[in-house]
Amino acid sequence: MTEADLQPVSETLFLPLYALALEARAEKPVLFDAETVRLTEVLNRTFAASDRRLYRKLARGRFPRTAITTVALRIRHFDQVVAAFLEREPDGIVVSLGCGLSNRRSRVDNGTMRWYDVDLPAAMELRRSYYEDTERFHSIARSVLEFDWMDQLPDDPGERFLFVAEGLFPYLPEDGPRDLVTELLRRFPGAELVAEFASQKVVRLMSGRFGRGKLRRRFGLSDDVWFRSGLSDPREPEEWAEGIMFLDEWCYFDESEPRIDWMRPFTRLESIGRPLFVARFRLG
Repeated sequence: MTEADLQPVSETLFLPLYALALEARAEKPVLFDAETVRLTEVLNRTFAASDRRLYRKLARGRFPRTAITTVALRIRHFDQVVAAFLEREPDGIVVSLGCGLSNRRSRVDNGTMRWYDVDLPAAMELRRSYYEDTERFHSIARSVLEFDWMDQLPDDPGERFLFVAEGLFPYLPEDGPRDLVTELLRRFPGAELVAEFASQKVVRLMSGRFGRGKLRRRFGLSDDVWFRSGLSDPREPEEWAEGIMFLDEWCYFDESEPRIDWMRPFTRLESIGRPLFVARFRLG
């Protein structure tokens, strides 16, 4: 892989990958994934000499410690949700939206599930360099907002689907999550959705000059990377269309993790609250 190969790829694709790999260094890691660690070691050969500040920082292991912990907690929670779905539906279909370089399919594989990864063509080209398609694992190179990718999924009414959107919805255009979820409702009635959302308060904070500047300083991200969409309430998607049913929500502050205890008082501030949360829905 060369620097030129990375040019079309969104920088945010690498953040959860490196957060999980760096979490492996903790004395008691939230989650350990040897394949993720191995992949970052391969990427570091290119990142170490990259022109992009973010990639150089990642190669040196410079990543905010709190962010490592909270992202690892989020990844573990999504793993648990997917595993619970597969307990109920061993032959179910999991569709990972905006999958990036996630290795979740290997961590939760029960031997009978089917898995579809969906991401932008540039991201998927990079992903296919490391993860192969198989009889049960499939990849679709398409924007999640170009709904014809759904034509590549099985259309048997008896199939049970779980759609997973981790680290995706906040970066979509303002109406993107609603448009996508209502189309999933129309095409796959009875499916489940688990997705990460940003609060409207945090979207306003992070999309301003101060917030975007903070992202650049902490992560080395480009100026055009910021949150674009959020919810005022976890149940808000129920108002998008009849048939969307809220099931539950989760935030990393729900976990008893001592490394983030210092952050908990900030959640009582009206301007912050629960900045990012995961909500689960039944569609139809």
